[in-house]
Amino acid sequence: MRQGFFLYLVSNTKEPFVNMKNIILGLALVLLSSTLIAQKVNFSGEWKLNEDKSELGYEFSLAPGTMTLEHTRKTFDQINVSEWDGQEIESKLHFTLNGEVCENPGFEDSVTKSTAVFDKKAKTIKIVTEGTVQGMSYTLTQVYSMKEGNLIVESEATSDMGEIEETFVFDKQ
Repeated sequence: MRQGFFLYLVSNTKEPFVNMKNIILGLALVLLSSTLIAQKVNFSGEWKLNEDKSELGYEFSLAPGTMTLEHTRKTFDQINVSEWDGQEIESKLHFTLNGEVCENPGFEDSVTKSTAVFDKKAKTIKIVTEGTVQGMSYTLTQVYSMKEGNLIVESEATSDMGEIEETFVFDKQ
């Protein structure tokens, strides 16, 4: 199809200058369209929670106040800073994006097991984490996406005590 388009541009006029102009215009259009199609999402950066735009839990929230993310083709690293009972808590997490199980520190001295997958079509990262705290098992599912320059994290935590669904909206710093 592209060859036909270029043949049309070349043969549609008798002026050599106009032919060259049409060819350059056609090449520019092809390059622009392939650039737009190939755009990739990258979650890397320093992010601050926007509480006004977020939908946080009524009694408490699992949302970190800030996140520093490093997103590469194969990995997704996080440094989360939260406040709990007036204390600042920093957690460092590492995930591979191939669906393999990764272990990270959890609440108190526990260890969590997570799988993370990058969906190229949807431009999302989905992380499913399983862990225990004070003898109670939980599952945390978070889906990361970008919308209008904001980082969006759809978060759902389930345990024997119930569910917490939240939407965290972060502004890039």
